Amino acid sequence: MKFTIPANALADAAAFAAKGISPRPANPVLSGLLIEAATGALRISGFDYDKSARTQAAADVERDGNALLPGKMFTDIVKKFGKKTVTVEVDGTAAKLTAGSAVFTIGSMSVTDFPPMPPLPQSAGTVDGDVFAAAVAQIIDAASTDAAVPALMGVKVISDGNELILLATDRYRLAEVVVPWTPAGDGFEALVRATWLRDAAKGLAGETQILIDGNNVGIRSGNRATTTTVLDQDFPKIRTLFPKSTETEIVVDRAELADVVSRVGLVAERNTPLRITASGSEMTVDAGTGEAAQGQETIPCEVNGTDVVVAVNPGYLGWSLSVTPSENITLGFQENRGKPVLITGTEALSHLIMPVRLP
Repeated sequence: MKFTIPANALADAAAFAAKGISPRPANPVLSGLLIEAATGALRISGFDYDKSARTQAAADVERDGNALLPGKMFTDIVKKFGKKTVTVEVDGTAAKLTAGSAVFTIGSMSVTDFPPMPPLPQSAGTVDGDVFAAAVAQIIDAASTDAAVPALMGVKVISDGNELILLATDRYRLAEVVVPWTPAGDGFEALVRATWLRDAAKGLAGETQILIDGNNVGIRSGNRATTTTVLDQDFPKIRTLFPKSTETEIVVDRAELADVVSRVGLVAERNTPLRITASGSEMTVDAGTGEAAQGQETIPCEVNGTDVVVAVNPGYLGWSLSVTPSENITLGFQENRGKPVLITGTEALSHLIMPVRLP
């Protein structure tokens, strides 16, 4: 096999395919990228049984063929070539990479040992890639990273008519976002790994297909596709926890509150909450007590309902403010102030944050 291609194009394709490689593969061959060269094009794939990624790139192919090259080393080397043209030649168990005066030789693994790539699932519908990527960014950090609760390490994806709903929670915060989409068939529900979805959503643009077929789901955009197996776990019914209405609502400038939270939060020690006091047209945010460092700041707001005193985790509130795409946000409080605080900025996005008990 021998082909020539701009190094930056090859590096971009290899980096995408490497999303299908596990950082700690159970089998050494699963650390490799499968490169298939045919007239005028390459197909590059990565696979670790739980997920896969594949893409294509135009190339000047001198000799057709297939090769399995060490994914990380190959990708790292090609990235260093910048915009130079690189020639890759594979002969037996060695691959030679040439770019200008630079020449690298790396090992090549047996292609026959690489497991068959899974077929792409059928399309369940299409969504705007930019909108979908933004939606994922608005909820993904609410997914748990605690392996003791694997169900919460996933994102629940629900197709309901012309709406695609994404849900995530780590028990202390809950997130829901709704994006418009065009279904190709019946609705579905799938629980997918948050880590996979985060990587899959990066760089999406234009018309994007959501794929699903039995135990496999995927995302396809242009000549790139990635798949994963669904999590066989019971995700909690968190949609029922989002209140339809709230007793008190506070409307405040999102950027201004975010700045205050970041400043006052500097004096909040580990596991120490921020306290928010709102009355009339003012909101005071404070942290710290006694002889410890203290901070306090007051900003204008609009309180619709009764006065509010609540304590929240500064990290969770700061996260919500940072990913909510609106000029103003609304903090909603139920009659029972021990229930979660509802944070909304748009109709499509909702966050719930559990309050912290005040002394």
